[in-house]
Amino acid sequence: MNFLQCFNDKAWRKQWLRYWLSDPFWGGLDYFSHYVLRYLPISVNASVGAFLGPLAAKYRFKIPDGRARDNLAILRPDLGVAEREKMLTRMWQNIGQSMSEYSLLDKIYAQNRVSIINGDYLQPFISHKQAVIFVFAHTGNWEICGNYVIGYGFDVMGLYKPVRNRFASRIADAARERMGGAIKLIISGPSSMRLICKHLADKGALWIAIDEVKKNQVNVPSFGREPQTGHSNLSFAVRLAQRYNAAIIPVWTRREAPSRYSIRLGPPMAIAAGDDAFEEAFANLDHQLETWLMANLEQWYMLHSFRL
Repeated sequence: MNFLQCFNDKAWRKQWLRYWLSDPFWGGLDYFSHYVLRYLPISVNASVGAFLGPLAAKYRFKIPDGRARDNLAILRPDLGVAEREKMLTRMWQNIGQSMSEYSLLDKIYAQNRVSIINGDYLQPFISHKQAVIFVFAHTGNWEICGNYVIGYGFDVMGLYKPVRNRFASRIADAARERMGGAIKLIISGPSSMRLICKHLADKGALWIAIDEVKKNQVNVPSFGREPQTGHSNLSFAVRLAQRYNAAIIPVWTRREAPSRYSIRLGPPMAIAAGDDAFEEAFANLDHQLETWLMANLEQWYMLHSFRL
């Protein structure tokens, strides 16, 4: 099949145009802005991100913006339209700041702009080595919190899904490496299971998001829907905790001021064997996540990906 025949195929043409035209254009723009933002003071960087976030929503992300607006109407019917619009703007400001801060992750980390709440929960696992699974959500700037927890001495492996645009993915990888690359990141997929199991068997720690997107849907938290106990990261984490006698520790991050954050650790959970213990732990963590997000919807990155 020659190029012209392939180009007549709509799906093939869309993929080709995205790979050779759309991705390089947006990737080049991201590269330029990323390295320009790196030379700005941290406070100025945050202000630029807060300005660009809502602007991007208006012109580049109209569909996700509309979806987030609809979600807020369902989740917060107690608020008026004007107040929900303010929350929506704050959500895009937080996203804009989080993206612009990729250029400064190492500088923010070096300046210790994070306060850790309930850090004493980690002490027993530092004194007596045990497998630990840290579960987190995409609030505040989630890229910041991992290295602070690792600073306590944990050997952490993390699951991640590269962003679709290969240029943006390289920017994110470079930013993490500048911060120290303390988390051993592996791409989520079938081959990752063997590495994770070995790591937990060796009393290592796992870092995993539980509000992930799968098949264009955010399955956890449930928000009144049927609990996704079969194919979600949360169910995966609970099953691993049971198998390797690992404690699960929730990690919730919140932006408190421009480029300043708090990291709140939840009480460690020990999960017994059996399906009843699994169901109880899943429901507990699902409820914890839902409670956290309802109090911080304007900082939840997945609000515009969530489909109710």
